[in-house]
Amino acid sequence: MEARPLDTVQQDLYGNEHESMENRMAGLRAALLRLKNSGVTFAQVERDTGVSRPTISRFASGDILIGESILTTLEGYVKEIMEVERLYAPEPQAPQYKRELELWEHEEYLTAIGWCTYVVEHRKMGVMIGAPGTGKTTILKQIMRKYPNSLYIEAMPSMRVGDLIDSIARGAGVSVRGNAYTRFKMLLAGLRNHSDFAILVDEAEYLKKWDVDKFEYLRKIWDNTGIPIILAGTAELATILTRGAGKDNLAQLYRRKYELPLKGLSMGAAIQILRQYDCTTDARQMLSKIGADTAHGGLGTMCEILDMCLSTANGGTITGDTVRAAQKYKLMF
Repeated sequence: MEARPLDTVQQDLYGNEHESMENRMAGLRAALLRLKNSGVTFAQVERDTGVSRPTISRFASGDILIGESILTTLEGYVKEIMEVERLYAPEPQAPQYKRELELWEHEEYLTAIGWCTYVVEHRKMGVMIGAPGTGKTTILKQIMRKYPNSLYIEAMPSMRVGDLIDSIARGAGVSVRGNAYTRFKMLLAGLRNHSDFAILVDEAEYLKKWDVDKFEYLRKIWDNTGIPIILAGTAELATILTRGAGKDNLAQLYRRKYELPLKGLSMGAAIQILRQYDCTTDARQMLSKIGADTAHGGLGTMCEILDMCLSTANGGTITGDTVRAAQKYKLMF
């Protein structure tokens, strides 16, 4: 028999004075089981009441019935214990809200971490596509922490093939010299000894600047060494990889890649995150809409605005006015 909640048991014991013996016994059994579950042993009940432990145990298990005298004794004992519990019960604690930004492990984030882990551990070439603010950089940085021998590269519009080769060589600790061809051959030779190395390229759409050769060099690194590579970028990266033609044809790379599209934070997921913070209902709704708006920064923008709101509230409640003021401030810069 399961112990019932305290309020139900108390109602049984303090309720109708003329209730049947059957109901009184049922209420007492529930109370005794509850006390046992909370750490009050039947041996202790025996010491405090004089009723034998086997009798208490068999009664609580429903194996026997007890007479009026024992029933009254045990009822009085249980009432006394419950009164002590009520008097010394801890005060209800106020919700413990977070006061600063933390890493939010929402469903898409966990999916992306799992996908990146698969790409690295199975030595694949992966492409992660998402709008600005969907968490690509955060995900890559977490993979860096998980695999500390990995190399994170933030692609730049001015980056040329030689810059890419030199960046990878420095990150892998490989010495290269000579012209681009010679340096690349030396890089390949050095990378073959790096079984725990991975290359993570953020904002990879910038690799197309000048030409697409940098993508082909990455493909050749993967083909020749098996070094896992993850390219992260916006929809422009997907277009480069799937619609290139002529000199820009990247069909060989495209056939080798694993792709993960990031949709961004949903309003529902954003609201669940924001429940961890002291926000009014309207403030939570406003912030969740910002987080779900991938066209205007999505999660990244929500983080910035929430951070400003936390600073402004200074330990207090974030209101709709706080959010609007933070939005206005952000638009000024």
